[in-house]
Amino acid sequence: MDLATLDITREQAVEQLAHYREAIARERNAEDEAIAAGLRAAARGLPVISLPQTIAAGGWFDNGLPRIAVVRADATECWVSVHGGGPGRWDVTFCSQQWDRGHALVGRHRVSVRVPGPDHYADRRWRASTVVPLVPPQHRPKRGRLRRFHILWEVEQWTPEPPHDPALLQHIRGDLWAVLAVWDLTELERAVLSARLGTT
Repeated sequence: MDLATLDITREQAVEQLAHYREAIARERNAEDEAIAAGLRAAARGLPVISLPQTIAAGGWFDNGLPRIAVVRADATECWVSVHGGGPGRWDVTFCSQQWDRGHALVGRHRVSVRVPGPDHYADRRWRASTVVPLVPPQHRPKRGRLRRFHILWEVEQWTPEPPHDPALLQHIRGDLWAVLAVWDLTELERAVLSARLGTT
């Protein structure tokens, strides 16, 4: 899976963060704060991704659905809604409940993103769902905190087919996310996921 990580070294992040902290102390603005938040994650040694770039890099199935999914880490199913917003522009919403009507970019049960997509699907809509990978104990946040994180993975198919290579994410600001862990699901873990939705 291509996470399309932003090219920021830890050293660069530490140096640039000092400048942005000074700028924010003088005059706060949302863009400086978002950049500083991304730099703080990079200074901790965490890869930082742009979610639209990662989804675009993952590509699209022939039916117009994205090959990358993201949803809250405590969800068991991920629902996707894709709306063609004109040539080359797609509005993609991932929900942990069948449909959440909120409008936030990252809300209680949803993640919405505008991404570049193939022109030949313009002005069409799709909906589908798939199973959400589990977070193994070595990567799992403390009890009760899982809902504060998200899982991103490459979708095998928009069916209950379990994935192979998820990543645990933490939202930074806007389209920026920190990658906390990446792992491969074992055959045993995938079998248990299949049983979750009765797909064995």
